[in-house]
Amino acid sequence: MTSHTEHESLEEKRRSCHQSTPATRTRQPPEKGVFMSSETLAVPLVDLLDAFFGQYTAAGQSRGLVYGLVGPDGLEHSRGFGIADDDGGAPDADTVFPIASMTKSFVALGALLARDRGLLDIEAPITDFYPEWHGTVGDEPAVTPTIRQLLSMGGGLTEDNSWVDPFLGLSEAELVERIRPGFNYSNHPGTVFEYSNIGFTMAGLAVGKAVGRRVEDWVADEILRPLGMNSTWFDNRAPAGGFHRAVGYSLNVDGEWVGFPPEVSDAMAAAGGMQSTINDLSIWVRFLAASTLPGSDDTIVTRASRRELQRIHQVDIPSLQARPDGTWKFVTGGYALGLFVREDLHRGRIVTHSGGLPGFILNMVWHAGSGKGVIVFTNSHRGNPVGLSEDALFRALSYDDTPARVVRLWPETRELMSAADQLIRSWDEDAAAAVFADNIDFDRPLAWRRAAIDDLITQVGPLLPRSGAPEIVSSATAADVTWSIPAERGELICMIHLTPVRPAQVQEFEVIAVDHSVPRGARPTDISARRRAYVRPTVSSLPNTHVV
Repeated sequence: MTSHTEHESLEEKRRSCHQSTPATRTRQPPEKGVFMSSETLAVPLVDLLDAFFGQYTAAGQSRGLVYGLVGPDGLEHSRGFGIADDDGGAPDADTVFPIASMTKSFVALGALLARDRGLLDIEAPITDFYPEWHGTVGDEPAVTPTIRQLLSMGGGLTEDNSWVDPFLGLSEAELVERIRPGFNYSNHPGTVFEYSNIGFTMAGLAVGKAVGRRVEDWVADEILRPLGMNSTWFDNRAPAGGFHRAVGYSLNVDGEWVGFPPEVSDAMAAAGGMQSTINDLSIWVRFLAASTLPGSDDTIVTRASRRELQRIHQVDIPSLQARPDGTWKFVTGGYALGLFVREDLHRGRIVTHSGGLPGFILNMVWHAGSGKGVIVFTNSHRGNPVGLSEDALFRALSYDDTPARVVRLWPETRELMSAADQLIRSWDEDAAAAVFADNIDFDRPLAWRRAAIDDLITQVGPLLPRSGAPEIVSSATAADVTWSIPAERGELICMIHLTPVRPAQVQEFEVIAVDHSVPRGARPTDISARRRAYVRPTVSSLPNTHVV
């Protein structure tokens, strides 16, 4: 409490502080080229992500967290927060965590490798390996699911995440006894996505039977060791020491962190029994992502099989999800083989899988078009590190203005685009006959097409002289391209799509006129009549495509 006199004295001091000579009040003009309203501070991406992830442990969501930022060349940055165990040190890129269901992509690729070597028919029914398997859909008999269907969560079995944890240590014989009474299918196999750990487990055991050794040893010998993932193993094959293992924690009724004893799996190892590090998983993410990027090779497992691993095999129901910040996220995609695949309306294809065990939640997620990814390990089962890792990935993609995909046009596509551009500017019957496939004149006579183009030029023209290569607007595949021809009162938007056989010709040819009064952002980027009517508003990742 201050007295009245003290208050007056403080007020006098306050006034004196705000009084200054004219010289000190006069603002100097800013230096030439400096504008305060556009002042920005460039913050490195890794600093932004460190601050973003650091909040998680600071808020008490987990005792520890470590993340890795992955690029096309491997791990680019990693940082740990909190503590890995009761000794108090923060986890780092070499700290070993159980990765739970992230194991599934390793086992699924092991199945494809066995298939490629002629050891396994993944289209075979599971009863070829386990005749004890049987079940019904209600009162109806059901077909037996195949190995592929079980690996892609299309086996017809009901979701079982809440049920399986106590059975992680069951032996194969004990597990077979559990399934001997039969299954109640929730759906006919091959029709609906539904996540099943026990179905995936049985498929993994079948892989082991096909190759003549435990699936754990097959994956380790044929995939992990050749990749140099020397800190990755199945928990039932873990070395006795020589590494730093994270402890999983949960809060007790008094709000105190309590550690869980480490899990050791047996028959269910294929569904979630592996352990790894940020350093090693960055090798895995890079290896899988490289299958869709130029320059990758076919060593260890072919690029084709790695792409097959990341292709949707069982479509999930699309949904519109509310984000915590009030925005909406449209989710469409499904399950591949041991991986989830999502199609983002702006960023394109996202590949991911999480893992959860008592005391741990973990996730890996990457952008198929660029090879950029994020891996997050936490040692509690609170919070949502899965959403956190996806958010971090999208921040990284936005930071670098990463396109949804990169389309590499055929040389013939560029040549025929230039030829079609010249035709539009100056029609020539002989050139048209060389450029267009027979169906172009069959679908709409060339004379009609030429007249329609003349009308379009009248609407927005005359056309401006060509300067350099045509301006590309978009491309959906290597065989098609949409480009712009500028005119005095607007532009022509043109599109060609090539034939699949050689020599390539144009099988689809579209041209529209757009008046200059139409804002650039409102102009169509895809005018293919077979894909969509260009007069209808469409939201897709096609405009965010980089064409090379």
